[in-house]
Amino acid sequence: MPVSLLIALLLAFGVDGPRGRVPAGDVATVLGFMLGGVALTAALAFGLGFWAAHRVSRAGHVSNPVRRRFTLGSRLITVLSLVVYAWIIHSLGWSRLVLSNWGLRGWILLDDLAIFFPFLAIQVLVWSGLFAGERALRVGAGDLAGGLGRHLVLRTRQSIGLVMPVIVLYLARHDLIDKVWPRWARYQVAEPLEVSVLGALVLLISPVFVRIAWPTHSLPPGPLRERLESAADRVGFKFTDILVWDTGNMMVNACVTGILPGFRYVLLTDALIETMTPYEAAAVFGHEVGHVVHRHLLYFGFFFVGSLGVLSLMATGVESTAPMFDWLGRALSAPSGLVSETGQGLALLILLGVYFWVVFGRLSRRFERQADVFGAKFVSCQTAVCPPHIEPDLAASESSQSAHSLKLCPVGVRRFADALAGVAIHNGLDPAGRSWRHGSIASRLDFLGWLERNPAAEQSFQTSVFRFRVGLGLVLLLAVVLSIMSSLWSGGF
Repeated sequence: MPVSLLIALLLAFGVDGPRGRVPAGDVATVLGFMLGGVALTAALAFGLGFWAAHRVSRAGHVSNPVRRRFTLGSRLITVLSLVVYAWIIHSLGWSRLVLSNWGLRGWILLDDLAIFFPFLAIQVLVWSGLFAGERALRVGAGDLAGGLGRHLVLRTRQSIGLVMPVIVLYLARHDLIDKVWPRWARYQVAEPLEVSVLGALVLLISPVFVRIAWPTHSLPPGPLRERLESAADRVGFKFTDILVWDTGNMMVNACVTGILPGFRYVLLTDALIETMTPYEAAAVFGHEVGHVVHRHLLYFGFFFVGSLGVLSLMATGVESTAPMFDWLGRALSAPSGLVSETGQGLALLILLGVYFWVVFGRLSRRFERQADVFGAKFVSCQTAVCPPHIEPDLAASESSQSAHSLKLCPVGVRRFADALAGVAIHNGLDPAGRSWRHGSIASRLDFLGWLERNPAAEQSFQTSVFRFRVGLGLVLLLAVVLSIMSSLWSGGF
């Protein structure tokens, strides 16, 4: 799910802002400044998009400096969009305007969607502005069909469409329980239990969300499907279907969704199928299988539930700083409680951001490398001294094999590395560009090259990932236990 969208949800509904009405004389000012913030973000996005398109058109090719500056600029605009939205919500008083001045408080879903509307508007305008640059920086951009309209439809379905069902479930639950059982929200364990149940439901039914949100169709019968199904059977990987993800040839990517074997889909984008060889496509398919074999989806679910304990402890620590913020509010002659509430909210957001950036980022990058290794194993012949290389799907001895018993071979590592490099080329990515969740393509290629030269080192890598998982799991469990004890100690349910 898009991280920026989740942060925006936290800004809108996870941090309580000041209450009350916006003075009647300030309503026009709030609307004007809100439109101004949205327009500023959109203007920067359009400026960056047209700048990149102009530079590529004038040079006749895509240069790495232009690609790096566009990527950096896009990330800064994403951050700016969140800052502007936080300013609209908590400084301008957009929430107060919607709930109190316009009288939408208590209108199930309508009030929440109205609060979230400025961010949705910013998101659509930013996508529109960056489109020219994104198209110019992709190889074969002149063959892309559909234009801006199709691009916006696809981005909306891929981003907002995937998250909106979760938002609707969460907000509907919140509004309905408040009406049916008002006292429930007073219990300290109410929010963690609700989020845990919702998270479990999302993990279970996420394949439904994907089929609704993303335009897909079943991969038709043919050599590629036969190869993938044969390889999956060889390692005992169960799935519902292999889907072609229609991106208008805008993206080379793949993903897997669903933790239940009988309700799981593997998605390959249309551009991936068009641009990669069957062996490279099988390697990417194997990468997605690796996420399931190593139970990454389940661990991510555990991580987010366990992080509720961390968040609870953070909130307790931030609350202890209330006297300092109260003193600052008196020194600034600010309204009672305004500085304290705003300061504590920002402090908690910063702590939460650093926590996810460091801890989740490190976990995600390790999982990506672990899946990379499995993708290479998936197309390996299980012989460390090849070539000669015998294709796994042609080797009778490999007709049935445990996924955890697969071994690397040099050809398999090289094929997966070629597929990974192709992802960077066809997506117009800078191989050296950093990614907090996946790591740079260059660093992953270096790691694969190191394994190709030192295949015995794979075991030490797998051991380090296992130790990190266990250590982090123990820390998260301890945080949950401490948060529950703190709630009981304070007299909660």
